[in-house]
Amino acid sequence: MKFYTVGDGSVKTLAENYSKHQAEAVVAATQLEKKDELANYTHFFLDCPADMSGTRPHQALINFNDNNKKTKSNSNKKTAKTSSSDRSSDGKVIFKIQAAQLPPGMEDVLTPMLLYDKEKSATTFLHPPSPDKTEEDDGGYMKIKQMITESGTGGALGNLGGQKAYFHGMITKTENGPNVVSIDTSELAPSQRW
Repeated sequence: MKFYTVGDGSVKTLAENYSKHQAEAVVAATQLEKKDELANYTHFFLDCPADMSGTRPHQALINFNDNNKKTKSNSNKKTAKTSSSDRSSDGKVIFKIQAAQLPPGMEDVLTPMLLYDKEKSATTFLHPPSPDKTEEDDGGYMKIKQMITESGTGGALGNLGGQKAYFHGMITKTENGPNVVSIDTSELAPSQRW
């Protein structure tokens, strides 16, 4: 079980600092040689909470699945942390992005989307653009939302629980700040069973 907590009312400051431009700067500084390839990517900081208004400072992302639990049938089997279908030879990872299903009449409301990898070792919420930003400067949220809406699949509850899609991406680790996930928006990754 993992807990990520933001405290003491600093969420609003974090929200203002976690902009697309800052995430792009972190990635650009560490991956200059991949500049052409990065043009197809949009960048987000990891471990962003769902509510960034500053009114709910104590939040957590909680994983209720016990992925380490062993049963008699699989206790003698060794499993790889990341299978070959989840990580390519160049270090790219497959991420699931989920968009919640909203009640009838509220379909146009933009809500945070949940992003995570198979092991849930990299998680974050992708936030919609601020009302004062244009669609061209939304940090990639609208493009990803459109790809999920047009080509995604239903979740465990079908489309009643929302939609999901899988994307290729990579993680850039930073020394002095939050890590950055870069999502390839040129095409969807193959659908996964997790």
